[in-house]
Amino acid sequence: MQNPELIERAILKAKQLLNNSAWQKDKIIAINAKLDSIHNKIDHIRFQEGLAIFISPNVFKIILLPFPLKEKVVLARTFEVRNLIYFSQFLKSYYLITISKKRVRLFKGSGNDLQEIINNDFPKQYAEEYEYARPSIGSSSGVLKDFERDKSILQETRQVAFLRQADHTLNNYIKSDTPLFVAGVGEELANFEHVSHHVKKIAGKIPGNYDIDAIHPLAESAWLQIKDIVKASQAELLLKLREDFGKQLAVDGIRNVWKTAKEGRGLTLLLEKDYQVTAYCDPLNDAHVYLTPPAGKYVIITDAANDVIEVVKEKGGNVVIVENGELDNFERVAMILRY
Repeated sequence: MQNPELIERAILKAKQLLNNSAWQKDKIIAINAKLDSIHNKIDHIRFQEGLAIFISPNVFKIILLPFPLKEKVVLARTFEVRNLIYFSQFLKSYYLITISKKRVRLFKGSGNDLQEIINNDFPKQYAEEYEYARPSIGSSSGVLKDFERDKSILQETRQVAFLRQADHTLNNYIKSDTPLFVAGVGEELANFEHVSHHVKKIAGKIPGNYDIDAIHPLAESAWLQIKDIVKASQAELLLKLREDFGKQLAVDGIRNVWKTAKEGRGLTLLLEKDYQVTAYCDPLNDAHVYLTPPAGKYVIITDAANDVIEVVKEKGGNVVIVENGELDNFERVAMILRY
């Protein structure tokens, strides 16, 4: 119920910034028209936890994000993209396979989006082909017991062959660095792991029977595990930052980070998700920034944290956005150096 009011308030803020800016009048009119059309474009959207809207003379993008955002209304030379970078960290492609006695299904996922693969390879259906001649009236009970035992052994053998075939078909999809999730009940998961050549690529298991159409709970379970994997990877990177800082192979604070980024020495920028800072620089020498206005002429950088992201990317460095508070000991922004 609050969404329309929140969006209307954000549109009004954006219009105020735009109308008070020094932009050309024709651009202001064009962008105001786009702002007025936001309502029509989002009327039929089923909202997630976050919404990002990007507008320029050449761009109009509405992006749903599966995590809450701190509200920002920004008018600048470039877009505020750190939330998209933050989200992209969770978008590594993965595969998910569901195992049951009767069927093996394969899904391809990215983030919280999951799509089933339906082609000549998958889903695989198990066909029961065991045929037998019924014992005659004069047969002993022992013959029937032997038959049931033989049937059970043959079924198990064929189940193993069925899973092995499905695993072999996975070779057409799974690459060396592609995570794999497996879903099913305990016995079936154990049987698959026993025959699979992809065990080392299994990034997580999802217990339960997903033989019916259960794509939404599967997507949610995989998304939660992907987030845990990314968080664990970031924890390792934060540990490396602390180690490299002690070796003088890392710097912290926006001024030091800005300088090393401009020099091209930045390997990996680590930045808190909502860190913003206004800075100032000499228009003739932008290699240094100041947190208070320097003497003489200067240029105001509305958000130096956002601008340094662009500098690092232009120089071929990596950008990692972490949760608020995780860089408290590094002035909320840090850089691991190339040398």
